[in-house]
Amino acid sequence: MVGKTYLATHAAPDTGMFHTSASKLIKEERALATWTDDKRVTDVDANQRALAAAVRRHNGAGTRLLLDGHFVLLNADGEMTRLDVDVFASLALDSVVLIEADPQTVAQRIEERDQRQASLDQLQIFLETERAQAKKVCAELQIPLTILLSPSLEEFAAAIPHSRPACT
Repeated sequence: MVGKTYLATHAAPDTGMFHTSASKLIKEERALATWTDDKRVTDVDANQRALAAAVRRHNGAGTRLLLDGHFVLLNADGEMTRLDVDVFASLALDSVVLIEADPQTVAQRIEERDQRQASLDQLQIFLETERAQAKKVCAELQIPLTILLSPSLEEFAAAIPHSRPACT
Protein backbone atom coordinates (compact mmCIF):
# COMPACT_ATOMS: atom_id res chain seq x y z
CA MET A 1 0.00 0.00 0.00
CA VAL A 2 2.77 2.39 -0.95
CA GLY A 3 1.34 3.40 -4.33
CA LYS A 4 3.18 0.96 -6.61
CA THR A 5 0.22 0.17 -8.80
CA TYR A 6 -0.84 3.79 -9.23
CA LEU A 7 2.68 4.92 -10.12
CA ALA A 8 3.42 2.02 -12.45
CA THR A 9 0.07 2.28 -14.23
CA HIS A 10 0.59 5.96 -14.96
CA ALA A 11 4.30 5.74 -15.82
CA ALA A 12 4.21 2.66 -18.07
CA PRO A 13 2.79 4.30 -21.22
CA ASP A 14 5.59 6.87 -21.26
CA THR A 15 8.27 4.18 -20.88
CA GLY A 16 7.09 1.86 -23.62
CA MET A 17 6.61 -0.86 -21.00
CA PHE A 18 3.58 -2.95 -20.17
CA HIS A 19 2.60 -2.66 -16.50
CA THR A 20 1.29 -5.71 -14.72
CA SER A 21 1.43 -7.11 -11.23
CA ALA A 22 3.07 -10.29 -10.07
CA SER A 23 -0.25 -11.44 -8.62
CA LYS A 24 -2.05 -10.90 -11.94
CA LEU A 25 0.57 -12.89 -13.85
CA ILE A 26 0.40 -15.68 -11.29
CA LYS A 27 -3.40 -15.83 -11.50
CA GLU A 28 -3.25 -15.92 -15.28
CA GLU A 29 -0.56 -18.61 -15.31
CA ARG A 30 -2.22 -20.79 -12.71
CA ALA A 31 -5.77 -19.93 -13.84
CA LEU A 32 -6.87 -19.85 -10.20
CA ALA A 33 -6.49 -17.68 -7.14
CA THR A 34 -4.34 -19.07 -4.32
CA TRP A 35 -4.56 -16.26 -1.82
CA THR A 36 -7.21 -14.79 0.40
CA ASP A 37 -8.77 -11.33 0.36
CA ASP A 38 -6.23 -10.17 2.95
CA LYS A 39 -3.41 -10.87 0.44
CA ARG A 40 -2.02 -13.87 2.30
CA VAL A 41 -0.48 -16.42 -0.02
CA THR A 42 -1.25 -20.12 0.41
CA ASP A 43 1.32 -21.63 -1.96
CA VAL A 44 4.30 -19.30 -2.21
CA ASP A 45 6.63 -21.65 -4.11
CA ALA A 46 4.12 -22.70 -6.76
CA ASN A 47 3.10 -19.09 -7.26
CA GLN A 48 6.69 -17.98 -7.81
CA ARG A 49 7.23 -20.75 -10.38
CA ALA A 50 4.08 -19.59 -12.17
CA LEU A 51 5.33 -15.99 -12.06
CA ALA A 52 8.66 -16.96 -13.62
CA ALA A 53 6.89 -18.89 -16.38
CA ALA A 54 4.58 -15.95 -17.11
CA VAL A 55 7.48 -13.48 -17.26
CA ARG A 56 9.41 -15.81 -19.60
CA ARG A 57 6.33 -15.98 -21.82
CA HIS A 58 6.06 -12.18 -21.97
CA ASN A 59 9.79 -11.73 -22.50
CA GLY A 60 9.71 -14.31 -25.27
CA ALA A 61 7.00 -12.30 -26.99
CA GLY A 62 9.16 -9.18 -26.75
CA THR A 63 6.99 -7.47 -24.13
CA ARG A 64 8.89 -5.10 -21.86
CA LEU A 65 7.36 -5.49 -18.40
CA LEU A 66 7.11 -3.00 -15.58
CA LEU A 67 6.40 -5.58 -12.90
CA ASP A 68 4.63 -4.62 -9.68
CA GLY A 69 5.46 -7.05 -6.87
CA HIS A 70 7.10 -7.74 -3.51
CA PHE A 71 10.25 -9.25 -2.02
CA VAL A 72 8.39 -10.46 1.06
CA LEU A 73 4.94 -12.03 1.24
CA LEU A 74 2.61 -12.96 4.06
CA ASN A 75 1.90 -16.66 4.00
CA ALA A 76 -1.47 -18.20 4.91
CA ASP A 77 -0.53 -18.03 8.61
CA GLY A 78 0.30 -14.32 8.39
CA GLU A 79 4.04 -14.96 8.68
CA MET A 80 6.53 -13.09 6.51
CA THR A 81 8.16 -15.18 3.80
CA ARG A 82 11.21 -13.73 2.07
CA LEU A 83 11.24 -14.63 -1.62
CA ASP A 84 14.47 -16.38 -2.56
CA VAL A 85 17.06 -14.76 -4.79
CA ASP A 86 16.48 -17.56 -7.31
CA VAL A 87 12.91 -16.29 -7.82
CA PHE A 88 14.25 -12.94 -8.97
CA ALA A 89 17.04 -14.49 -11.01
CA SER A 90 14.37 -16.37 -12.96
CA LEU A 91 12.67 -13.07 -13.80
CA ALA A 92 15.77 -11.69 -15.58
CA LEU A 93 15.29 -8.25 -14.05
CA ASP A 94 17.36 -5.36 -15.27
CA SER A 95 16.76 -3.19 -12.20
CA VAL A 96 14.54 -2.68 -9.18
CA VAL A 97 12.75 0.42 -7.96
CA LEU A 98 11.60 -0.14 -4.38
CA ILE A 99 8.79 2.20 -3.40
CA GLU A 100 8.27 2.78 0.28
CA ALA A 101 5.88 4.80 2.44
CA ASP A 102 5.82 5.42 6.16
CA PRO A 103 3.84 2.87 8.19
CA GLN A 104 1.11 5.39 9.06
CA THR A 105 0.40 6.01 5.37
CA VAL A 106 0.38 2.29 4.63
CA ALA A 107 -1.97 1.63 7.57
CA GLN A 108 -4.37 4.32 6.36
CA ARG A 109 -4.40 2.86 2.83
CA ILE A 110 -5.00 -0.66 4.13
CA GLU A 111 -7.91 0.60 6.24
CA GLU A 112 -9.40 2.44 3.25
CA ARG A 113 -8.94 -0.47 0.86
CA ASP A 114 -9.64 -3.48 3.07
CA GLN A 115 -11.68 -1.96 5.92
CA ARG A 116 -9.30 -3.48 8.49
CA GLN A 117 -6.80 -2.17 10.99
CA ALA A 118 -3.08 -2.83 10.51
CA SER A 119 -0.48 -2.81 13.27
CA LEU A 120 2.05 0.00 12.83
CA ASP A 121 4.72 -2.15 14.49
CA GLN A 122 4.05 -5.04 12.12
CA LEU A 123 4.03 -2.70 9.12
CA GLN A 124 7.39 -1.25 10.19
CA ILE A 125 8.86 -4.73 10.49
CA PHE A 126 7.44 -5.69 7.09
CA LEU A 127 8.86 -2.55 5.43
CA GLU A 128 12.29 -3.16 6.99
CA THR A 129 12.23 -6.82 5.96
CA GLU A 130 11.17 -5.92 2.41
CA ARG A 131 13.99 -3.36 2.11
CA ALA A 132 16.59 -5.78 3.47
CA GLN A 133 15.46 -8.52 1.09
CA ALA A 134 15.48 -6.14 -1.89
CA LYS A 135 19.04 -5.10 -1.03
CA LYS A 136 20.12 -8.73 -0.68
CA VAL A 137 18.53 -9.78 -3.98
CA CYS A 138 19.92 -6.85 -5.94
CA ALA A 139 23.40 -7.28 -4.45
CA GLU A 140 23.50 -11.00 -5.25
CA LEU A 141 22.14 -10.49 -8.77
CA GLN A 142 24.29 -7.39 -9.30
CA ILE A 143 21.38 -5.28 -10.49
CA PRO A 144 20.74 -1.63 -9.56
CA LEU A 145 18.35 -0.84 -6.73
CA THR A 146 16.69 2.55 -6.37
CA ILE A 147 14.71 3.21 -3.19
CA LEU A 148 12.07 5.94 -3.28
CA LEU A 149 10.02 7.19 -0.34
CA SER A 150 6.50 8.20 -1.38
CA PRO A 151 7.67 9.45 -4.78
CA SER A 152 5.77 11.66 -7.15
CA LEU A 153 4.89 10.24 -10.54
CA GLU A 154 7.72 12.27 -12.06
CA GLU A 155 10.27 10.96 -9.52
CA PHE A 156 9.15 7.40 -10.14
CA ALA A 157 9.22 7.74 -13.92
CA ALA A 158 12.72 9.20 -13.77
CA ALA A 159 13.90 6.16 -11.77
CA ILE A 160 12.67 3.62 -14.32
CA PRO A 161 15.38 2.47 -16.71
CA HIS A 162 14.16 2.40 -20.27
CA SER A 163 15.83 -0.81 -21.36
CA ARG A 164 14.81 -4.25 -20.03
CA PRO A 165 12.15 -5.35 -17.53
CA ALA A 166 12.09 -3.56 -14.20
CA CYS A 167 10.43 -4.53 -10.95
CA THR A 168 8.68 -2.15 -8.54
